[in-house]
Parts: sequence; C-alpha cells; structure tokens
Amino acid sequence: MAEALLRPEQVAEWLGMSPSWVYGNKHRIGFVQIGSAVRFERSAVERYAESCKRGPLPEDRETWESQSDTGKRGTGGWSRKRTRVTDINERLRGIERGSARRGNTQRSVRQS
Repeated sequence: MAEALLRPEQVAEWLGMSPSWVYGNKHRIGFVQIGSAVRFERSAVERYAESCKRGPLPEDRETWESQSDTGKRGTGGWSRKRTRVTDINERLRGIERGSARRGNTQRSVRQS
C-alpha cells in the first residue's frame, strides 16, 4: 500500500510552523504536486526534520556539521564538503590574529 500523503496544513502542525512557511520551504522538504495540489510524503518530512537537528550539549558542538557547498574534491568537480565547527573556529582564530596584527602596525607618515 502506498504511503499516505500529507496536506501542507498537516505538515505545518507537525513541524510547529505556519502553512505559509511550509509552502515557502516545500522545495527543501520535498513535495509531490498533483495538478495544483501540493502534498508531502511523511518520510520526506521526517528526513527534513532530522536534517534540522543540532547537538544541544557543549560536547556535541565539535561534531556539528553544515551541509554548505564550500569546496572542491579531488575529482575536479563540485561536491558537498561538510564544514565542521573546528573549521569555523580555525578561520575565526585566523581573522582575530590578522586583525590584531593590523591594529598593531603603524602607518608610515609622509612628511612634507
């Protein structure tokens, strides 16, 4: 038997969001369009909700990941590279060091 499809109002109630939010994010969730009707598979909504989870504990912070496209792989083509919290912290430390150096340097003064 096929999986029952959910109406946007049902998805909105399940996720605790408004129906307009569900319509606006239907491409992120995954949807089925039958004529002009938009419906959602329960499994797609569950996958979307699972992908939104974040670690609530401080020790979980090092395992958080972002699914942004941030780099190339050795294959020569674009592919998803996960950005970890440690990557972000390293970049922030680099920025802090760079701004500290800029703040301590003296500009040469042109004498007339």
